[in-house]
Amino acid sequence: MAGFAIFDSRNRDAKVEVASPTRPARHFFVNEAGVKVKAHRLIKCTEGHDHPALARQFGDAEELAAALVAGDPEIDLELVGRRAGTVDRVWLRPDGRILHSARVLKAVYAPTGDELSREDFIDVEATVDEESALPWSGRLLPIDRVVRSFSLVRKLQLRHINGLTFDFLRDIAKTLADSGKMLFVGSGAKGTGPLVFQRNGSPYRGFLAGRVDGDGFLLVLHLSNLELKRPQEAE
Repeated sequence: MAGFAIFDSRNRDAKVEVASPTRPARHFFVNEAGVKVKAHRLIKCTEGHDHPALARQFGDAEELAAALVAGDPEIDLELVGRRAGTVDRVWLRPDGRILHSARVLKAVYAPTGDELSREDFIDVEATVDEESALPWSGRLLPIDRVVRSFSLVRKLQLRHINGLTFDFLRDIAKTLADSGKMLFVGSGAKGTGPLVFQRNGSPYRGFLAGRVDGDGFLLVLHLSNLELKRPQEAE
């Protein structure tokens, strides 16, 4: 997503950009000359040449084995090995035909693998967008409590889009830095709802952390979808 709107402690709101910080790869492959190699997606098999199609064609396992020994019916000599380029994912029926429509179900399984329930899947709309600003919840939590109570799986850096939003975000970062705490961020009028950034996306809890260095600032929204709890001791 390009960005969203957020309130500050003085009930002012502004639209900001978000970006996922990236780290350069620590390891990469090179060839004998020391030149960095690139990965490409190649065509491995084509429709009509996979095992189910060949089994239907030859009918008998022994006849199929004989055909594999005598020739290469599993290889499409015109296409196998070519670069795939831009591709789209499609769903297939058990017989290999393309599935154009399907009924999406939600299945719940127990830890043992047994299916507990199955029902129609209901779309979950995003709760974070550019129109509805995320409220200032006012819930400031100690940093050590957050990192010990929640698994922080993602982070989004909040960035300004002009001079006004620079001052807006820097004030938020300074407020959090001076308090030494993180702000709990959620959706809804009171900021207690989950953060869902796209339709049917994963729900997250948000924890906003800020730092200030001279005229610069850093404001990062840490996301968590797992709360860490101490295992219950057996009686």
